[in-house]
Amino acid sequence: MTGAGLQAAKAQSASLNVFGPLPPDPAPPGAAQFALDAFNAWKAANGSEVNYELIAWPQLHDRMATAFASGSSPWDLIYMCGWVPEFADFLEPFADRLPDDLVQDMPPSSFETVKWNGKRYGAVFTLSLLTLFFNKEHLEQAGIKEPPKDWDEFKRYTKELSRDGRFGFVANYGDPTSLGGTYWMAFLQQAGGKMFDDAGQPSFNNEYGVAALQMMIDLTAAGTDPGSISYVGINDASNVFISGRASMMMNWPFMWNPAQDPNQSKVAGKLGCALLPAGPAGTASVDGTDAWVISKTSPNIAKAEKLVEFYLDKDVQKRQALDTGWLPIRLSVLQDPEVQAKLPNAATVLEQAKHPYNNFITPEHNQVTQALGTEIQKALQGQATAAEALKSAQDMVAAIVKQRS
Repeated sequence: MTGAGLQAAKAQSASLNVFGPLPPDPAPPGAAQFALDAFNAWKAANGSEVNYELIAWPQLHDRMATAFASGSSPWDLIYMCGWVPEFADFLEPFADRLPDDLVQDMPPSSFETVKWNGKRYGAVFTLSLLTLFFNKEHLEQAGIKEPPKDWDEFKRYTKELSRDGRFGFVANYGDPTSLGGTYWMAFLQQAGGKMFDDAGQPSFNNEYGVAALQMMIDLTAAGTDPGSISYVGINDASNVFISGRASMMMNWPFMWNPAQDPNQSKVAGKLGCALLPAGPAGTASVDGTDAWVISKTSPNIAKAEKLVEFYLDKDVQKRQALDTGWLPIRLSVLQDPEVQAKLPNAATVLEQAKHPYNNFITPEHNQVTQALGTEIQKALQGQATAAEALKSAQDMVAAIVKQRS
């Protein structure tokens, strides 16, 4: 190798390549605007550049799947969201090597979504559970004193809040994977159901599943924004909410900061956050499962682990919360008075975390949620009953699971 070639190789090995989503989805320092001084100091101290490849969240999975399948994955560190079982063969199970004091400062349940066949492949970096966001002014105008606590109130308030050219509720049902993997799974657990039985077979086509889907159908009829069935991204629905055209929505913690910014929001100062309304089995949610994993083929695994630890540093986690609104995963930072004061929804998310929030992740998660969401869309559009949609969905999911076995 020539001198110039060796220098280039060293320069390349000194760099880390990171793949993740574009903001406002959760992004690390240097990709999002927070902790930049600390990020530059980390790069200098470790003699490493960090190169980001960022794309829109809906494109992440397929880009990743193509790269892994072709053997052309160029990344050391990779954002992961519920796909660890699907891509486990391509990942380094490094999480057991994280410092003990760091692990002890994270919710034990946060590792459940990055574990497969007994190995832990990643570290979640934000506590991201769906909770209920509501417009306090709209509720006051309708004579409603508190956000809905259960399904009956949820439906009734949605109807009562649909007035004056606005809707009681808005969601993004246009993406089947999001519909099946988030909204549906939250309602299913609130009904007391689960996706799979102990043998790993689909088990949602029962009274719990029908009740959950009927709740979504009833909520749609009560006063859900009709555009919800075509809103693909969470930002599509969020824009309706922060423009004051809907009174309630289920959203991730990141929503708090932009919704409180008067330069881009008409609900600034009017925002409230509450637990998701309880179904027959109580309240329940789903986890965003935003995590960092390391490629098994990375030539810089040790340095990539250091970068994960930097992303999870207490000061970086605090800036992540204060500057972007994405809550920290570290329990000590969640309890920080400055974080609690800036982000009142942090206490709600912590309380929501005391209740079930299972994402039912399997290697076929994308296929399963795509099939499920497609059938649920038919029910929400009146093309099938709840029972018909779930029977079809369970048959499709059973066929998907059978392919694995």
